[in-house]
Amino acid sequence: MTSDAPILLIHGGCHRGDCWRLLVPALEALGRRAVAIDLPGHGRDPAADPAPKTLDDGIAAVVETLRRFDRPALLVGHSLGGMTISGAAERAPETIERLVYLSALLPRDGETGAALAATPGLRAEVGSYLLDDGQRIAVKADRARDLFYADCPDDVAAAAIEALVPTDLGYLAQPVTLSADRFGRVPKTYVHCLRDRAIEMEAQISFCSASPGIDAREIDASHSAFLSRPGELATLLAGL
Repeated sequence: MTSDAPILLIHGGCHRGDCWRLLVPALEALGRRAVAIDLPGHGRDPAADPAPKTLDDGIAAVVETLRRFDRPALLVGHSLGGMTISGAAERAPETIERLVYLSALLPRDGETGAALAATPGLRAEVGSYLLDDGQRIAVKADRARDLFYADCPDDVAAAAIEALVPTDLGYLAQPVTLSADRFGRVPKTYVHCLRDRAIEMEAQISFCSASPGIDAREIDASHSAFLSRPGELATLLAGL
């Protein structure tokens, strides 16, 4: 039976909540409530906000949002956002109906995003660089199109590249704590993006192989299916 749970959308590294701007109305057209948030620190100006943000800050923001819903939500994480939604499930499993990993990192207990970046087939790092402050990473604009938006219309890709922001290294360096009785009890779906050039299928399959029992779906899209195939992705998510 199809769920009517609210859907909370969590972006990946160097993005913000507005990356879901095409998917949210597509979900609403199907009768589903969809909310996208900005994770703390994304686009942070060190001059105005000198304290770097960490994965823990992101997890806290997600849990705070989940607790505002009147029922458990479908929690969707894209790319590096897989780390954040996993930590949220450990902290507040009762607020989540299902975790959905959209071509995302799927960690095990104690792993970091930086460690998972070494997974064969994970190429997102070739398009990133460390900012001079040593606390943040950013995306190389000349690599973003190929890695993240290869199948997006030109205007959509250009707007997405313009909207990219730095991510604090704490999202990559901090390990996530996961347990079988909390994180493990939340149902999980992995949506494979078949033409992803940032997290290639080799890496996506590796993540799923390390988490037996996960429900697997697929979409014929590159890394940012929410921009290139929003209607198709909305139908997939609304059907979970």
